[in-house]
Amino acid sequence: MKRLKITNDHGWTPRTLRKQERKIKNTLLRQRVMAVRLVMEGYLGKEVASMVNVCRQTVSHYVSLFNEGGLELLLHRDFAPGREPFLTEEQQEEIKQLVLTTTPVELGWDVASAWNTKLLQSYVEKHFGVCISREALRKLLHRKGLSWTRPTYTLAKGDPDRQKNFEKQIDFIKKNLMDPDSVLLYLDETHIRSYHVLRSTWSAVGRQKQVPTFGHHAHVSLFGAVNIHDGETVLHQTTAANAATFLDFLRMLKERYPDRLMVLVLDNARIHHAKMVKEFLREEGQCFHFIYLPPYSPQLNPIERLWKWLKDTVIANVFHKDRNDIIQAITRFVNYIHERPEEVLQRLGCAG
Repeated sequence: MKRLKITNDHGWTPRTLRKQERKIKNTLLRQRVMAVRLVMEGYLGKEVASMVNVCRQTVSHYVSLFNEGGLELLLHRDFAPGREPFLTEEQQEEIKQLVLTTTPVELGWDVASAWNTKLLQSYVEKHFGVCISREALRKLLHRKGLSWTRPTYTLAKGDPDRQKNFEKQIDFIKKNLMDPDSVLLYLDETHIRSYHVLRSTWSAVGRQKQVPTFGHHAHVSLFGAVNIHDGETVLHQTTAANAATFLDFLRMLKERYPDRLMVLVLDNARIHHAKMVKEFLREEGQCFHFIYLPPYSPQLNPIERLWKWLKDTVIANVFHKDRNDIIQAITRFVNYIHERPEEVLQRLGCAG
């Protein structure tokens, strides 16, 4: 058998070829360069074939390519053109945008609120005149970077300009209008349910923690106000959050802060604008001043973090058999935070 020879090194040496090998990430292409280098170093064709795990004929082909066109020809790879795709790149991109930005009902195509492969199949046949299987459509969407996943909720975003103006307004009030005869309180209401929340917790491997529940669910409504200067909180438990119970809470605040102007920061819930509340404010207007948060801006109300702290601490992963059981859990939390105003401020992000 004729010995393989490098008849034209094209300026390459075994040393420079070895350096080039280290730069090539593709295993098959790196194998080609290695085979040529070993032949250049004097190894027989069958020895090289054994070392790079190919047949001698393949090694001979690599050497022939290198002798003819150097490293450029050796590393060049031709691929078969393959079958022409059902849809052009433009049509595929159109389908991707269709799925991401529209719904079938918006286009008048179907009553469904989301696309699936069955609907897409009929849409493609109608608009592009192409019959394509649902499996092919599924693979097409995957190639385009899409996946079949469950959506998640996200809060609607508020107006950033209104939020900035609100923050400026609050800063101005804090610096210029607050005095010993006034108090700034952030107010909100929440609902605590016996099945309210489950959180990740430690449990035995392979044994998910079981939290019992009834077919019916008790609940407690809770009004709250927090002073972000000293961490003092006022909480009021009720059976429901409505205009009447909101007025009860305002009267409680009036008793807590007698002869002081209460600046209340609160959201735009309907009960805060109720007719009976407006009538009450006309009579007690000298005691209260309402500042309403911009729409969809819960992050601007620190008491939201107090609610999360409450639910994560004494509500999550616990079976509350009745309303009284929930009240006892809330009472434990209230007693705890009343003794730790500094920790309250830290939790609210208002410390220092």
